[in-house]
Amino acid sequence: MQSRQAFGSRTLRRGMRGKDVAELQTKLQALGYYMGPIDGIFGRLTEMAVRRLQRDNNIRVDGIVGPQTYAILEQLIP
Repeated sequence: MQSRQAFGSRTLRRGMRGKDVAELQTKLQALGYYMGPIDGIFGRLTEMAVRRLQRDNNIRVDGIVGPQTYAILEQLIP
């Protein structure tokens, strides 16, 4: 079941849902990138926040949370 996915165990992109998406939103919010609700839904606001994080950290800006984006998040919020 998607909502039981551990953070970092799957690639996240717009349209996905789950606890790992909520954790992503929480981390992005703590870093000042995300101001929307922590609802576990990877929507437009979450994608925009991911893109800003990627741009600021000089990695590929695609709005998709894969290995590089997870690595940045782990560096910034251990």
